[in-house]
Amino acid sequence: MNVEAILRTKGGNVFTIRPEHSVAEMATLVSNKRIGAVVVCDDKGRILGMVSERDIVRAIAVYGKGALEMPIRNIMTSPVVTCSPTETVKKILEVMTERRIRHLPVVEKDHLVGIVSIGDAVSHRLEERQAELDVLRDIAVARK
Repeated sequence: MNVEAILRTKGGNVFTIRPEHSVAEMATLVSNKRIGAVVVCDDKGRILGMVSERDIVRAIAVYGKGALEMPIRNIMTSPVVTCSPTETVKKILEVMTERRIRHLPVVEKDHLVGIVSIGDAVSHRLEERQAELDVLRDIAVARK
């Protein structure tokens, strides 16, 4: 299975933010939308970085409450690791584990088409494994 299958299930909705927005604005966005990360894009939609809840916590730990007024560009991770819709779920799990990241923007022909989290990928793999197990059980029952 590939990333495209995950996006078919969860949709391609991605929340983005501009680099000049404040950390406080980003914190409000992730809280209101109940998401863990936001893609930072310029006015033309090009991906510039990623910011996660962890980045907010680290900024506050380093800069104190003044971090909330800082622009996102000061705390974003850049360059961004991305994947394509044709990547396998196994491959993106390997990338996420190796790079210690929990979100991958999905890019097709230089356009942001979605985002997958490690939770999305693990859930998808578990569903695949359960389907395989169900088929094997059906075969075993049919042979009896």
